[in-house]
Amino acid sequence: MNNRTEKDRISAILFIIVFLLAVAIVVVTLLGVSNKKAEQNVEPAPISVPPDDPGYNVIVDQPPAPQYTPSSDLPGGSNQAPSHTQAPAPTQTPVQTPAPTPAPTPTPAPTPTPEPPFTPTSLGSGRFDSDTATYLDIHLTWSAVTVSPTQVEVTVTVYADHQSIYTSALPNVNILVDGQYATLYSPALNQDSNDFHSSELATKTFTIDLEQGQSRSFTIHAEWGYGGTYGSPWGQVQLDSLECGGTVTLSR
Repeated sequence: MNNRTEKDRISAILFIIVFLLAVAIVVVTLLGVSNKKAEQNVEPAPISVPPDDPGYNVIVDQPPAPQYTPSSDLPGGSNQAPSHTQAPAPTQTPVQTPAPTPAPTPTPAPTPTPEPPFTPTSLGSGRFDSDTATYLDIHLTWSAVTVSPTQVEVTVTVYADHQSIYTSALPNVNILVDGQYATLYSPALNQDSNDFHSSELATKTFTIDLEQGQSRSFTIHAEWGYGGTYGSPWGQVQLDSLECGGTVTLSR
């Protein structure tokens, strides 16, 4: 009987201890939850900054950003967080581009007035003869024509005046005009006749200077190197060369 009473007492004590532990655990748990909620609802105290402190060394704890809980009460019945209205971007004033400066129009060069075409003009012509006192002589003809305001062309042609004659083609005609000298070929002559004939031996054109309003005198001379004999009223005469020429004056 005493043993049973002792056991019941021990059981009652253990029950009370377990019950108290359980109550203590529940109380501690509830206190922890209350403290956590209280910490979340406590706003941070403002920080006092000394007047002379520029604030460079102060660390400010910012409150956490508010959490938006999706709710069907938002406009439109959607569960989206409220949108922030974006401020319009500042309008830039357009910069006016200056109009390009037009390139200057080049002044056309004046067109030179063309000179009128030059018209050749004859300044004269003439003839010079040799005199060998035989039946063989030469003569020359000349003609002068202007070819520019400052120049004149003089053409000289040499002829042989003869009866019967037989010669070979040789470079034996010399012509001199105003200091200009030329040696030309004469053709072969083959003539058997008692009548007189004139056969062309050579011709040449020379250019001399003569300006408008000026006059000029110069020599024209021709020589044919015949190198043989020819008949005359007194018989055969040796004729090494035949010459003719004279002075010409031209005016413009």
